[in-house]
Amino acid sequence: MANAVSKTAYYTLGCRVADARKPRPLCGDTFAARFMNDEAKQVWERFKSFTQPNASNAARHQIIDTLVQEELDKQPQARVVVLGAGFDTRAYRLRGGRWLEIDDASIITQKDTSLPAAEAKNPLERITIDFATESLAARLAPYRDSRRTHIILEGVLMYLTQAQRRDMLAVLRDVFPQHVVYCDLMRATFQNKYSRDLYAVLTDMGAFFHDMTDTPEAVFLEAGYTPASATSVPLRSAELAGQRVPAFILRHLLRPVRDGYRIWKFERT
Repeated sequence: MANAVSKTAYYTLGCRVADARKPRPLCGDTFAARFMNDEAKQVWERFKSFTQPNASNAARHQIIDTLVQEELDKQPQARVVVLGAGFDTRAYRLRGGRWLEIDDASIITQKDTSLPAAEAKNPLERITIDFATESLAARLAPYRDSRRTHIILEGVLMYLTQAQRRDMLAVLRDVFPQHVVYCDLMRATFQNKYSRDLYAVLTDMGAFFHDMTDTPEAVFLEAGYTPASATSVPLRSAELAGQRVPAFILRHLLRPVRDGYRIWKFERT
């Protein structure tokens, strides 16, 4: 992931900061504001008018929170790897887990300054990687573990080519033979019809989606993963906000919207 993609972490951060300030937050990430520096505020200014996508961004975070917490309630000492972690604060908010965050050095340095790992209520380690020049396999090799591992890929896969996605999954299968992946997958038709304006701002920042398709889950199925769940981000956003009529319409009448952007949970055993 290039530096321009890393900067999109400020956008998702801004979504969670704005959400936490609402009377009825969808995600409620009260730690996110710790990272809201001047650069983050400048990026957020470009995105804050995208009301519905921003709410969906907070909802996708909450969906993954819930899925991971369900697993940690059963196995509190499980390892959780957040790849392309951005300003993720789950190690501070969720109950349980031994956490490993991986991202660009500029993000990890800021995280260490604004929210030190020692303050997390769960064991947390952070490691840096230059995704463009360093080997993910080499960086993860010291953490090789045959136990069931939970891997969060949030806001990551759309910025990778299909070949890069396959290579990443091959590394994960080698390092963590038994693992679960939590990721957001967007269909090309959904992006073209409902995310065009938002994507225009992202591309202006130098962040581009690659190899979008209407079957984004295929790369996982071809690699031998089993789908455990697929949760609609737009529908869950409406449900969390108590929007009964929009939720009903999404659930029953607008399947392309409902299924166009989902959080998937894939098992690999």
